[in-house]
Amino acid sequence: MELIKIDDHITAIDHDLIARPGIGATYVVQGDDIALIETGTSYTVQKTLAGLEYLGIRREAVGHILCTHVHMDHAGGAGYLAAVLPNASVYIHRMTGQHLVDPSRLLPSVRRAVGEDAWPYHGDIKPIDADRLKPAEDLRLDLGNDVILQAVPTPGHSADHIAYHELKSGGMFIGDGASVSMSRLDLTFPVAPPPGYDLAQHKATVQMLRGLDISRFYITHFGAYNDVPGLLNLTDEKLDELHGMVQKALAAESVDVAGIARRWLPYNPTDPDSLIARSWGEMSVNGMLRYERKRMEK
Repeated sequence: MELIKIDDHITAIDHDLIARPGIGATYVVQGDDIALIETGTSYTVQKTLAGLEYLGIRREAVGHILCTHVHMDHAGGAGYLAAVLPNASVYIHRMTGQHLVDPSRLLPSVRRAVGEDAWPYHGDIKPIDADRLKPAEDLRLDLGNDVILQAVPTPGHSADHIAYHELKSGGMFIGDGASVSMSRLDLTFPVAPPPGYDLAQHKATVQMLRGLDISRFYITHFGAYNDVPGLLNLTDEKLDELHGMVQKALAAESVDVAGIARRWLPYNPTDPDSLIARSWGEMSVNGMLRYERKRMEK
């Protein structure tokens, strides 16, 4: 567990997602009240709690847990955190909140999406009492001391995706709404997971974000990213590249998911960290394939 001071009122807890540093963060946002943004998986919860303890934050003082979307690396730890943060409400899009109350359908869906190699790192989900959930899509959360979190719907990666614009710093907790960027692995790319990935929505979200006054992105995977226009341009370029590869493969009736992923996101298979590029790359190929096949059927 590492703490990264982002701003006077924002700290990132590196919670060792997928048992590796520099992959996933829970953000602590402090005004008069305290909010956590993103939960990681059930396996990262103890690192998050250790981070809070190191910051001198009592568990009773955390009033809000905000998830950008329901995927398990972003919301999978919500139930476990809610169980030990007794005053915290959990915010997520109303269309998927039920999966945190009853995760029976979410778990097999995530397993199919991430693949068998990555699945063991995702843990499980502790069901949340429905009365602890609050809808996030219209949220404007005033934490006091001029710290305000404004929800910004950012669909594409998933239909329920919501980013949170922090108005004091001007930064945005972007989740997977644009691209991930893990400097330790030298990887920056958009993630396009099945079954709900929508390229048209993702491209529209990127264009919408260009029109907002965003000082920098706070990326769940991973950390502060200052070049907002650069990341949005890269997201567009990598999406167009992947879409073109998928269209070509479908036209040739020769779809090699692993091969497409390797060309789109090259990696060294002997590197222990190649699991990230391989599993997220192949997942994105599958998501784009599903999107394109559905589009062709219309």
